[in-house]
Amino acid sequence: MPRESLERLLRRRFTLPLLIAGVLLLMLANEMSYLRTVNALRGGIALTDARIATARVLQLLTDAETGQRGYLLTGQAEYLDTLNQAKIELPKATPQLMDFLTSTGASGQADALKIADAISAKLSELDNTIALQQAGSRAAALTLFDSGEDKRHMDNLRSIFEGKLSQAASLQQDAREFIYRTLWLNRAIIAALSLILVIGLYLHLLQLRRSDRERSERQQLLEAQVRERTLRLQTLAGYLQTVREDEKSRLARELHDELGGVLTAGKLTLARAQHRLSADPTMAELLAKVGHHLSEGIAMKRKIIEDLRPTTLSALGLTTALAILSRDVSEQLGVPVRAEIAECHFSPDVELSIYRLVQEALTNIGKYAQASEVWVRLKREAGALQIEIADNGKGFDTANLRVGSHGLDGMRFRIESLGGSLTVVSGVGQGTRIFATVPQQFNQPAAVALDQNLPPSPMKPA
Repeated sequence: MPRESLERLLRRRFTLPLLIAGVLLLMLANEMSYLRTVNALRGGIALTDARIATARVLQLLTDAETGQRGYLLTGQAEYLDTLNQAKIELPKATPQLMDFLTSTGASGQADALKIADAISAKLSELDNTIALQQAGSRAAALTLFDSGEDKRHMDNLRSIFEGKLSQAASLQQDAREFIYRTLWLNRAIIAALSLILVIGLYLHLLQLRRSDRERSERQQLLEAQVRERTLRLQTLAGYLQTVREDEKSRLARELHDELGGVLTAGKLTLARAQHRLSADPTMAELLAKVGHHLSEGIAMKRKIIEDLRPTTLSALGLTTALAILSRDVSEQLGVPVRAEIAECHFSPDVELSIYRLVQEALTNIGKYAQASEVWVRLKREAGALQIEIADNGKGFDTANLRVGSHGLDGMRFRIESLGGSLTVVSGVGQGTRIFATVPQQFNQPAAVALDQNLPPSPMKPA
């Protein structure tokens, strides 16, 4: 349920723009936090440098005062080295401190002036005492030293420095706390961005899964539609084929009943005429020619009827009908057609489809194959009828069939409409083999050779 609610929420119109805006705001906040952290670090480093500079200045003043006292008390010149070294180092350490103080505003500038005046006064007092000592007025120098003026200058400097150091320490603590807060905020921002990224990846995966599911459903729907339409087309084609065969049967019956009757009557009438006019040689010759033409017409009628609806199939069965067909084709082509056909029994429609398959295959061999041998075999294997028609003719490329060639498609449809399958194996110069399988049960197991002129042979095309 939460997943569905989340999906509904994320499908809304303004969800994606709001997510993008949120990410941009988080990135902006992170950048601003980074800049403020950098400034805080720079300020903290500056405060640290100022504290170091302050300590350095105090140390140099203390060294100078120590050198002064040592010289005044002992008169030894080496104490002046310490004093002079401190006076040399002070101008180097003071500017960094002054720059920091002047950068902190008006109060800092005032403190910088006070410190400069105090340092100047302290150095002036040191120079005066040293000058008196060097001039031989040791008592005056000690009197000036004991007057407490130098102590007031140092106390003033320490007071100012302590105030500044305390202020710097407070600023550093504030900067440290700010950095800690900024780091926590950065962690929160990174966590929020990571959460948004995880949510985005999750939504992306949901979208991919939904797209895959929809694609699969569409594919299944299309496949179901294809199967349904294919079934409809197969049903329609089967119906058309049945109608075609029924029409052929009707036409064959009409030719047999109507045209056959007319020709037979004409033949009988011609026989009576020949009997009466046999004395006239001219008329007898003419009537003989007419009789010949009538005989040709009757033979043609029988051939047409046989092509429309093979009478041998309905009268003698599939096995004998195929044997007769093989012999007829062998006589027409002048090449041996070797037939090995198992005894089998089907419904009339199934037997007609098998007969038409073999008939069309043999017709194509006669038209195109230029074969010297042909094989027709029907055998039972694994509860199905295996049909094979083969020749050793010129063959063809099964991948490049002629445009408008529907013979193989028609044969394949006949077999598939029976629940079987058909395979064509051929190659240029390698002959052609047609394999068909019809899943049916048969009554008699014997396989007999049915070609009376050619012995049964399991030979295959060379």
